[in-house]
Parts: sequence; structure tokens; C-alpha cells
Amino acid sequence: MTDRFGRRAARLVLPLLTALVGLGLLSSAVAANVQVTAQSVEMPDPMSVVFRLRATTPGGLQEAVVNYRVLNPDGNVGGSVRPTVTSAGTQDLSATLLTNNGERYIPVGSVFVYSWSLTDADGVVHTTGEEQFVFLDGRFQWQSRSEGDVTVYWYGPTDAQAIQALQATADSIADNEALLRVQMPYPVRVVVYPNEPAGELAQRPRGGSFDAQVVTGGARVASDLLHIYDSLGGFVDVTRHEAGHLVTKVAGDGPFTTIPSWLDEGVAVYSQTNPGGGYLSALAAGIASNTTLRLRSLAGPVNEASQVNLFYGQSWAVVSFMIETHGEEAFAELFATVKGGEPIDAALRATYGVDQDGLYNDWRESVGLARIDFSLIPDATAVPRAEGTRAPLGIPTSASGGTTPTETAASDGSVATGSEGGSNTMTAVIIVVVTLLVAGGLGGVGLRLMRKKA
Repeated sequence: MTDRFGRRAARLVLPLLTALVGLGLLSSAVAANVQVTAQSVEMPDPMSVVFRLRATTPGGLQEAVVNYRVLNPDGNVGGSVRPTVTSAGTQDLSATLLTNNGERYIPVGSVFVYSWSLTDADGVVHTTGEEQFVFLDGRFQWQSRSEGDVTVYWYGPTDAQAIQALQATADSIADNEALLRVQMPYPVRVVVYPNEPAGELAQRPRGGSFDAQVVTGGARVASDLLHIYDSLGGFVDVTRHEAGHLVTKVAGDGPFTTIPSWLDEGVAVYSQTNPGGGYLSALAAGIASNTTLRLRSLAGPVNEASQVNLFYGQSWAVVSFMIETHGEEAFAELFATVKGGEPIDAALRATYGVDQDGLYNDWRESVGLARIDFSLIPDATAVPRAEGTRAPLGIPTSASGGTTPTETAASDGSVATGSEGGSNTMTAVIIVVVTLLVAGGLGGVGLRLMRKKA
């Protein structure tokens, strides 16, 4: 009886084991001939991460892969890197991930999760357990400190600045949570460099004359991550400013709509203990010379170094005017309306009864400037359809990222370019050509609208 039961169990279990092996669910057990004796991560600088592993297997390896994810509240991103493998019994594997180049930017302070997948000579895959680490600039010896949901990282004799950054971040988040009626749903990290030159390699590359003329005091480099570089005496306000961006993103950026730069930066400057002399003097000069900037043109950051201080100063002044004139509740409602999917003009009309031009004129009037007659901007009626990323069509010509189209790709893959002329003797041909041109023109308009939106 016992023998029959054992034989019956074997007939049931053996096919199940075979199926599990085929699915790879027992790969750890059957891949015991792959032994990992050492594993480490090196971060030599802000430009790279090096994954190292020592593996021993009698027949060598067919392939080794490092699979990684960078954790982000808006959605994790990741990929893989592959080292060179040999048939040696024991080999030291090394895979380098470039973190700051033309292909990707992974900021210092990011949290990585990674594992190795090793394929032995028989094709069996062995996967290591997941490991987690914080990507830091390996040129320095870092310290960290956490209070509540804020963690600060620093190095060298900058303990006082680190504690200031920790407190300023927490204070700014709390102030803006109250202002915008939201709560930060995740912890944040702050990486402190003692000055901008020390942190230059950790910044996203920009280049050009604009970058050479503008000092970067800090940046929100991810939804939950700040870089602070300031050494010009405004350390607390730089931190409060950048922490303000953390909250404005939570309060106003939705899946389809985002707040414009003037509103985002206006709140960030409003978060400071004071706007600062540079912003205020540029604002005063702009008002005195009647050269203030139209809000509609400030959907994105300005690309002229000479206008940076006016952009920040005026953005702060308009935000202050909105809060002081209409109150904090209406201001928070504006953010919620944009986050809910309304473009900024529609959200302003729903909350304040004016669009961006009307708000700009109301603010101008409040500082003693005459109102300006703007042509009516009609609401868009077409909903942009999703499409794959294409190569840029031209050179940006405005702060909002508009482009000058040079050619438009037709649906069949050919390229249609604008031309003039025709024949008065072939009516049928003209009708066909006009129809095609109209269709192509509408497609070009749609593409341009989508590019401006992006």
C-alpha cells in the first residue's frame, strides 16, 4: 500500500517539478553551481555607477546582466547594463552605468534598486536578491541626518549648513502645504554641496552662454530630491525656494496639465523669507521702464540671462498680488483646478474670472501701469492625440518652447514642404492638390500645438 502511494506521488510530483524548472521558478536550486562570493557598488563621481560581482561556476557564464531601477514617486525608471563574461571558473565582473551624459541624467541622491542575472553554460539563470543604495558623489565622504520625512546629505565642515537645509526644507514644505491645501505624500532628500563649483559635475548639463552667465543656487532635480549649491549668503532662502517646488508639483501638476513657470517660480520666491535685492531691483526697473513681461510668454523659464531677475521678481509680485487680493483659498483652488485637468487660462477664469492676460493687466494696474489691449486668444477645441516622439522640427523661438517648423512628415512617411504656384488649366489636379495641402496644413497645426504643449 505504501509503495503504491509512493509511486503514485512520484508520478504526480515529477511532472510538476519539471514544469517548475521549465518556468524558471526553481532556478535558484538548479543553479547552485553558480556561486557569488563578492558583490559591491562603487560611485567614483557624479557621472557613473560601477556594479561589481565575483562569480564562480565550473563551466563559465554565457551572460551576466545588472538590472536596475531608480525609484521615483512619479514612476520608477530603469534599465540594464552588461559586463563582459568569459569561460573562466571564477571571474570578477564589472558593469558601468553612465549617469550624466546625453542619454540620461540620474541625479546624485537617487535611490537605486538592483540585482544580477547570471546565465551559466547550461542556460540556467541565477538571479541574486535585490539590493538598494543611495547614489552619492564618490569624490567625497558623505554624512546624513533625517528628521521626519526629510533626509539631508552633506560632506566636509558644512554641518551647520546641513542642519539649516534640513530645517529650511521642512519649514518650507509645511508653509506651502498650508498655502496650497495639500500634503507631501512621500519623503524627500536634500543633497548639499558647499558651493556651485563643487557640485557642477552633479548638475544636468546645459552649456551655452546662458549657463555661463547664471549662477545656480539649487535645483529640484526630482519630485523628491533637491540639490543645494549656494554659497552666496542666501543658503536658507535658496533651500526654502527649492523646497517650494516640491509642493507646487504635488499641488498643481496633473497627468495632462501642469502649472506655468511664472506660477511655479512665483510661489518658490514667495516661499523665501524675502525675495532678495536682485529680484526686487529688477522688478522696480521693469515697472519704471514699463518693460514687464507678459505672463503668457512665461509658461517656461526665460532663456535670456538679462531677464532672469525680472522673471523671478515679477513672478513673485504677481503671486503676492493674487494671494493678497483674492486670498489663499482661491489660490489653492487654482492649483487644484489645473491639477484636475484644466489649462491655466481656463483655471484662472474659473477661479478669478480672468485669463493670464487679464491677470497681468490687473497686476499692472495695481503697480501703476496702464492696461494693455491684447488680441483674443481662443480656447483650443481639438484634443491632441498621442504620438511617438519625433526629432525636433526646428529651433526654439520662445520661452514656452515653441518651434519654427521646417517640414512636416506625411502619414505615408514622405515629407511635404510648403510651395507656391499651380496651373489654371487642370481643375481636377488643383482640387486634389488643395485638398492634400489643407489636410497637411491641419496636420502641421496639430503637430505644432502638441509640440508647444510638450
